[in-house]
Amino acid sequence: MGSERSRERLSEEVARLRSRFERATRDGRGTFADADSDAYDIGMLAVIHLADLVNRQLPAAIAATLPRLARDGLRATRKTAARNSALGDNARLWETISTHAPALLDAIDAGLQAPSASSAPG
Repeated sequence: MGSERSRERLSEEVARLRSRFERATRDGRGTFADADSDAYDIGMLAVIHLADLVNRQLPAAIAATLPRLARDGLRATRKTAARNSALGDNARLWETISTHAPALLDAIDAGLQAPSASSAPG
């Protein structure tokens, strides 16, 4: 029963993150890069939370199925986002929140839906 509850909690977190990435990209790259827009902040925080989900909360069996390049890229982008640098790599952050993060969330969601996924955090 705890296993099912853990999967449900993680699925809810995936849905929250998906919503944040959608909000960050909704008005396009120009708005995202605008200093007066909240989209950049929403995107940065979502990247930080996604990295935490992948590296600390996901069952090891699911985390191991994610592409290594995606995990490494997420880690590098998370560092940029955590520094909260306006001079940071906006192109990398935009690419992550608009393309790579949604694909990674799809893979995580698929892993959570798989009947053999372990619920023990990795």
